Amino acid sequence: MRGLDHTTKGQGTWRRLYSRVADFAREEAGTVTVESVIILPVILFGLQATYAYFESYRHQSMALKANYAVADYLSRIPAYDQTMLDGLDELFEYMTRSSESSWVRVTVVECREDVAKCNDETPRKLHIQNDATLANSHTTDGKNAYSREAMRNKLAHHIPKMYKGEFLIVVETYAQFRPTFAGRWTGIYRPEFAHVTVTSPREYDFLCWKEVASDCPTS
Repeated sequence: MRGLDHTTKGQGTWRRLYSRVADFAREEAGTVTVESVIILPVILFGLQATYAYFESYRHQSMALKANYAVADYLSRIPAYDQTMLDGLDELFEYMTRSSESSWVRVTVVECREDVAKCNDETPRKLHIQNDATLANSHTTDGKNAYSREAMRNKLAHHIPKMYKGEFLIVVETYAQFRPTFAGRWTGIYRPEFAHVTVTSPREYDFLCWKEVASDCPTS
């Protein structure tokens, strides 16, 4: 009888425990505080990630527009020097709100060969102008200017077809974005935005690089 009593008591205990668990599972009442503690971190993380992604795309758009602005300015002037190029770099940094690691590289490309050699051959026979009165390749922030071979390898696929004697201005810009939130929370650490724009001189035949005032023609 004692063994039967223990068995009956054990079964009763499990029934009561099961009943309480079932009642808890069916319970729909709760408190706002508990629900908020559970869901609030998820909402905050979602808002943080969404803001970080939109902010990153916005800065990418700003970097591209700033590149267009620099290229458009250079296409309307007859000459530039290192002081002006450094100033354009500071302007680009201000427009993109990027770090001091940003840089600008300007390369003036000429088609001296026959059209087939400039446009169809691989590598394309494009030249960086090296005459004393004309521009070549110049940059800011200690970046290396292009040699003729490097220009053909790295820029040829950006440059459209040219006619013999044509000049084109290639503007490369680089900006690094520093997100507001830590990358481990959003997956966005420090994206780098590099853009290349190719434009034609608008009001002059070419863009002249000058070390001193007498380097460039006056008309």
